[in-house]
Amino acid sequence: MGASDGTIIGTTKIVDNGPASKRWNLVIMSEGYRLSEMGQFAVDAQQIANALFVTPPFTQLTSAMNIYRVDVASTDSGADDPIACGGTGAAPDTFFDASFCANGIPRLLVVDNITALKVANAQVPEHHMVMVVVNSSQYGGSGGSVAVISKAPSATEIALHEMGHTAFGLADEYESYRGCGSGETGQDTFSGAEPFEPNITIDTNRATNKWRHLISAATPMATTRNANCAQCDPQPSPVPAGVVGTFEGAGYFHCNIFRPEYDCRMRALGFPFCAVCQERILKTLSPFNPTPPAE
Repeated sequence: MGASDGTIIGTTKIVDNGPASKRWNLVIMSEGYRLSEMGQFAVDAQQIANALFVTPPFTQLTSAMNIYRVDVASTDSGADDPIACGGTGAAPDTFFDASFCANGIPRLLVVDNITALKVANAQVPEHHMVMVVVNSSQYGGSGGSVAVISKAPSATEIALHEMGHTAFGLADEYESYRGCGSGETGQDTFSGAEPFEPNITIDTNRATNKWRHLISAATPMATTRNANCAQCDPQPSPVPAGVVGTFEGAGYFHCNIFRPEYDCRMRALGFPFCAVCQERILKTLSPFNPTPPAE
């Protein structure tokens, strides 16, 4: 299975805000769509573009971005669904070898990144991010050098979350790797150094915390503490939604690592990006925004 199991049809610029050399360029590619299903991929890619431009803070920078759709037809539909993760055992012949169950995690959906980047480089050499949409309704996705999403009902939310990883270097803000109810072990207390990602930290000192400029003097530090590091913290937020502080539980660990807000799209789908994540997105995209006309 691989690139011999399909063909590259071509590229369409579905959002055009200027030359690729002067804009931030997103490439959306198809995986597990047969030739007869490419019309559906066009619809799916447009839905992602539409969702992006109504999501803060992208709403402020729509003119900074171009979006390209690369049509890649596969021999079969779908993605591998290994029995090892309770799947059906399906193993369709697809161009990018998409598969659920990476690292033994049912939801972790991956593709052959080397092949995906090779295609993107050939089709849109000036790309800044590559996203592969997999033609499966099963929930899944991943971030990394290439973002991968399935066509689950929450597909556009998955796309925004994985974009946070791939394009903006954001960490997962949830406090468990396999899931809070999975019974996993080894995720109790984080013991590493200060994370490089902008949206998780071990520093609850108001004077040195890396997002201290967003924290009100009235907000407690730490804002929450987990009373039982053997599990995810069940307590509700003690502050209103949108308040920036230090909330314990992030980066796949229950304790000793903190996120900026109680909820964020990098913690759970359906929530806005937190203020820290929005700041990173704006910083990344602003240089590509055209200079406003002189008044």
